[in-house]
Amino acid sequence: MAVPHRRSANYQPNTWDYDSICSDLQQHYSVHANKVQKPSEEISWVQVQARLKDRVRQQLLVKEEEDMPAASRLRLIDQLQSLGVAYHFEEEIKNILISISSSTHHQLKLKNDLSSTALLFRMLRGHGLPASAGDDDNKKDVDGLISLYEASYLAFPGETMLDEARAFAMESLKESSERIDGVLSGLPLHWRAPRLQALWSLKQQHEHGDDMIVRQLAAADFNLVQCVHGGELERMTRWWKETGVGEKKLPFARDRVVECFFCAACIAPEPRLEACRQVLTKVSSLIIVLDDIYDVYGTLHELQAFTHAIGRWDKSSKDDVLAAAVEGGEELPEYMKAMYSAIVATSVSAADAVIQRHSSLLPLYKKAWHELCKAFLVEATWQQRGYRPGLEEYLNNAWITSTGPLLLLHAFPTLNHQQWQQQQQLVDINNGGNIVYPKLIELSSRIFRLCNDSATHKAESERGDAPSAIACCMMEKGATEEQARGDVRDAIAETWKELNREVASLVGAEEKTMSMCSLNLARTIHCIYHDGDAITDPTDTRKQLIKDMLFTPCHLHTS
Repeated sequence: MAVPHRRSANYQPNTWDYDSICSDLQQHYSVHANKVQKPSEEISWVQVQARLKDRVRQQLLVKEEEDMPAASRLRLIDQLQSLGVAYHFEEEIKNILISISSSTHHQLKLKNDLSSTALLFRMLRGHGLPASAGDDDNKKDVDGLISLYEASYLAFPGETMLDEARAFAMESLKESSERIDGVLSGLPLHWRAPRLQALWSLKQQHEHGDDMIVRQLAAADFNLVQCVHGGELERMTRWWKETGVGEKKLPFARDRVVECFFCAACIAPEPRLEACRQVLTKVSSLIIVLDDIYDVYGTLHELQAFTHAIGRWDKSSKDDVLAAAVEGGEELPEYMKAMYSAIVATSVSAADAVIQRHSSLLPLYKKAWHELCKAFLVEATWQQRGYRPGLEEYLNNAWITSTGPLLLLHAFPTLNHQQWQQQQQLVDINNGGNIVYPKLIELSSRIFRLCNDSATHKAESERGDAPSAIACCMMEKGATEEQARGDVRDAIAETWKELNREVASLVGAEEKTMSMCSLNLARTIHCIYHDGDAITDPTDTRKQLIKDMLFTPCHLHTS
């Protein structure tokens, strides 16, 4: 029997020692019912956090304009958001924003203050409250220009005034001091993962006007959340080792469970969202291996057999996970059996975890895995047969292979929504048997795909992988790579506008949490693929970022 020819991507091996991670996390952190401590410091972050939350809440509830003007309240809210603790005060913040936006008195006070006016617009849009792009000629101070620049990223399609305002702000800021270099060279605030923004903000020297109580609260909260995440990461690394899917059974594939947990913690950082982080980590870890099977290792015959087996998956029992893994009497290769078992076991477990609250989700999970495998197979067929699709044909398949739909479909039911069964109508199976995803999922997945392609195009084209959006654009338009990259950047910006509008149209509390999960997926992807591919080739800088977020406590000022 001929040995099949297999490609190799020479992926960077896993750089994390899972045994050391488990040992270190067990040693450093102990988590109890309502008390999280680092024994070496004996600080109860929960107690510190509770005391500081009360003090901040008192500031937010001040009613007299003389005690805290509208502009000061907006800056306080902005600081709470930047430091990652606004989620503790959602109701208070919403009431303040409604009060300011509906008060003629406050509007007059802010009229000549571009910084506060633009900040109010960004806050209102970010909270799903009505906000229109006004016309303000007071565009000369640096703070106002920065605020205007950041606000412009919450535009809806067709709001050309905000496009013009951003262009004006960028040109004006380029002529200003070096203070703004980081503003224009990095991601805009609206595109940043809140957990990473909090980490960055805590590392910065506090500026004049910053509230030190808020900074102390943010430090305590960061450490508390980090402790919670640490316990979860230990469990996830143990789960991954038990599956054997990594180096043991599929050594050719990328082993990235720590990076996957990092992403999950960015998408759903709040302590109460543990179930969401868990399922995102498990599914994304498997997706990376599955992607390598379809992109690099599997033969076309094997991939067709595996896709067919996933489509015939009709058993919910973990004891029978291989019952359908046969194609025409021929068993799948051992490495595919391991992959099949892990996929089925993970989705069965995810469905079991929410079955008490919802009707069985397993049929939907099965369908989503099958659609992903079919889309992966399309790309593998293109690659192995040398077919070059047009850009539209490519993107219609590629937003599915971004894996965003599968991830969000597993994440949404874990968000503790009593109304999930009503929300399930957003994700349904049409008459043709395909899943109909809501725009919320499609748009965030398109951003996922375009960011991924921007980072991986060079390496994938050198390996001879399936075409990317950049390659399709170059071929279809006769464009240079630089021009194609510009078109992709423009497409990302326009897709963000559509996503902004879609999020604003979802007003229920349950929908808002799902919206935030979708937004944070897109934001996390920007981080992962900003200046390279942090999943395939994690640099020392990216590894340090993961250490800072998951392992290194923030210094807490207790005075």
